[in-house]
Amino acid sequence: MKFKAQFVVRLLLAVCSGGVTVFLFENGKPTYAVIFLIFTLLLILSTIQSIFKIFRDIDDFVEAVRYRDLTKRYPETGGGARNKFYRYFNIVSDTFLAMSHEKEVQHQYLKNILDLVNTGILAYDVETCNTLWMNDSFKAMFQIPYVKNINWLSKRNPKLYKELKEMQLGENLLTTVSTGHRTVKLLSNAGTFQAHGKTFMLIAFHNISATLEEVESGAWKGLLNVMTHEIMNSIAPVASLADTMKKRMELMKEEMNLTGSPDFEDMESALETICRRSEGLLRFADTYRNLSKNIIPELHPVNLPEMLKSIYHLMQPSLERKGIRLEIQTSLSAVTARIDRNLIEQVVINFITNATYAVKDKETPQIILYSGVADETPFLTVADNGCGISPEVQKNMFIPFFSTKKNGTGIGLSLSREIVKMHSGSLQVQTKEGEGSAFTVLFPKS
Repeated sequence: MKFKAQFVVRLLLAVCSGGVTVFLFENGKPTYAVIFLIFTLLLILSTIQSIFKIFRDIDDFVEAVRYRDLTKRYPETGGGARNKFYRYFNIVSDTFLAMSHEKEVQHQYLKNILDLVNTGILAYDVETCNTLWMNDSFKAMFQIPYVKNINWLSKRNPKLYKELKEMQLGENLLTTVSTGHRTVKLLSNAGTFQAHGKTFMLIAFHNISATLEEVESGAWKGLLNVMTHEIMNSIAPVASLADTMKKRMELMKEEMNLTGSPDFEDMESALETICRRSEGLLRFADTYRNLSKNIIPELHPVNLPEMLKSIYHLMQPSLERKGIRLEIQTSLSAVTARIDRNLIEQVVINFITNATYAVKDKETPQIILYSGVADETPFLTVADNGCGISPEVQKNMFIPFFSTKKNGTGIGLSLSREIVKMHSGSLQVQTKEGEGSAFTVLFPKS
């Protein structure tokens, strides 16, 4: 019987019992009248208690829903009205728990997806600047912990804070960020959305360093292939003819006894210059052809501190003669990376050679070799206290043919970056004019 029916029956019984009580009193039967009066009062009291009990249970259930405490279970045994209410309470609780579980699964699924992507994502309240969402990629990009309010960034990372506050909707902004051993180029864009009457700013930071390097490398390789091919085809016959004519001139000089003739010596000098420059151009083209070769590294586990010690013993004598101090600093004795040792040694030697040039005017020139692990990523660094690198040179230093040295070929850094890319690693540069530079190679996680 439903609660309403039970309530109506009890009410009718109470009315009937009350009527019988009045009837008995009027007919001179007080004993029976008192019995029916007590029964009527007990019936009314029981009904009121039952109603108030249900109201208290409803209040308790509403409070539990309000605070999302849906773990309480209500007894469903028996067939009373309260038990039916309890069954309804349990049904509602189970429904809310199922919805909450489904929402939690969707939240965790979305969170894992956003944490796996290599895109930094930040969402914050436009009015209060309180953070709604900040994924792991964003925290890793800028080396910051989770913050509840982005105003905290005004002191920790003023550049990032300024960009966040000034970013316009639909605007694509290219920025360079240096954190720890990494320097990356980021493309950011922003959008807004509304929820619960509030407006939120959603900003995404895409790491495009690898893409830009890949496109740049491909473009330069294509150009080098064309240039070296054309140079070789054009200069080879010139060099051959110049060498032939030089030999013919030497024979004519002996046969015609033209020793001491100014005109003959001028022609001989001109041919010698043509021969020398032609051979130089051929060597130049052959050297740059190394950049476009498809070198396949032979990867093996290598102890980086041990490799740096080997390089130290190789380079230290020549650097000592130049008055340059070479040191090794590492906090770990065993840092292992899967690399082609010969190729990476060539990279490190290139860095040391460049550092030697950078510190030549310092009173206490110093070059330091580091190795270690950062965020489970093995790395090695060549740092110097030299003149640093100007912003103009930084833009061009990985471009083939570009060199600030008088006799430089401009191939060292270009080839070094290609070798690092062959290892699926990344090459990072940190520098400050007048204080020095640090070239860091980060290898894939072991």
